[in-house]
Amino acid sequence: MEAGVPQGSVLGPFLWNIAFDDILNIEIDDDDDDNESHIICYADDTMIVVIGPDLLHTRVRACLLANRVIDAIQSIDLSPSIKYLGIFIDSKWSFSDHFRYVEDKAGRVIRVLNRLMPNLRGPDERQRRLYANAIMSVILYGAPVWASELNRSQLLTSLNSLKRFVAQRVISAYRTISGNAAFLLARMPPLRFLAPARKKIYEQVKRLKVDGDYTKGRRNEIKAAEQARMYDEWRAYLEKPNRLGEYTKMAIVPWLEAWMERGHGSMSFHLTQLMTGHGCFARFLHRISKRATRDCNFCREEDDALHTLRECPAWDTDRLDLKSALGLQRDFMLADVVEAIVVSRNN
Repeated sequence: MEAGVPQGSVLGPFLWNIAFDDILNIEIDDDDDDNESHIICYADDTMIVVIGPDLLHTRVRACLLANRVIDAIQSIDLSPSIKYLGIFIDSKWSFSDHFRYVEDKAGRVIRVLNRLMPNLRGPDERQRRLYANAIMSVILYGAPVWASELNRSQLLTSLNSLKRFVAQRVISAYRTISGNAAFLLARMPPLRFLAPARKKIYEQVKRLKVDGDYTKGRRNEIKAAEQARMYDEWRAYLEKPNRLGEYTKMAIVPWLEAWMERGHGSMSFHLTQLMTGHGCFARFLHRISKRATRDCNFCREEDDALHTLRECPAWDTDRLDLKSALGLQRDFMLADVVEAIVVSRNN
C-alpha cells in the first residue's frame, strides 16, 4: 500500500497487503513497449489495464490476464446466515443457526458451572440462582427478535433440555425429575412462555418511548400484566391431562403466582426430594433398579415421598414439629405445606 487513507483497525493496511500480495505479484509478460499491462488494486476493487496496438490483440491480452487474476483470488462461499449484534439471521428468518449457536454456547457454560453446583455441600439456592441467571442471559439474548419463531423451531426441545438441566441444578434435584417439576420448583418459566412475554414487554415499552409516554410506573404495569398473562398460559398448559410431574404440579399450580413471586424460603436437596418423589425412597429406587422392593425399611409399607411426609412412624417427631410450625391438619397433603409456605414468611 503506497497511497490512500487507511480506515478501520490499525492492522487493516498490513492485512490488506497480505491479502492482495498474490494478485499484485502476478508476473505480466509484455512483448514490447507497445504492449503494457497493469494490475491496480484499491480497497476492495481490482482493475486490469492493458494497452495494445489494436483492439483484438488488447482484448485477448486482457482476457488472459483477467483469468490469471481470477485464479489468484480465493473464492468465498456465501454463508447461510450472518451474525449481527450477537444474533444469527438466516434468509428465512427461522433463526435455526442462532438456536444452534445458543445451544452450543450455553452448553459449554453449563458444563463449567456444573462443577460448582453439586447437590450436596454445594451453594444454596440463592447462589445457584446467580449461576442460573448467567446461563439464562445467554439463552434469552435477543428474545424480542426471535421469540415468535421459537415454538416453530425443531430446536425448542434441545433448548428446553438445557433450561431443565439448569433448573435441576438450582434446586439440587435428581436428573430424573421432569421439566415441569424442575421449572416449578426452581421458579423458572419454560422458554415457550418466557420468551414471548419478553418480546411483548419490549415492544410495548418501545412504543411508549416512541410516543413520549414512557414512565417507570407504566413500564412496571406492562411487566406485571404480561407476567400475569404468562402465568395464566403456563397454568393452562400444566393443567392439561397427562403432563409429567403430576405429584409436584398438584401441590404448586393452585398457588402458582404466590409461589413464583415469594421472596422467602429456598429449596434444598432433601426438600426437593420430598416435593418431587425422586430421591431416597424405596419406590423410586425400585423403579430405577437400585432396590429389590418398594418396602419401607421401618414399617414395611410402600415407601414414597407421601408416605415419608404423612405416615411413616420413623418421622413422627419431625412430623409433629412440622404440623405445629405450619398449623397443618391431621390428614395434610403436600399442597397444604406449599400453602403454608407461600402464605407466611415465618413458615
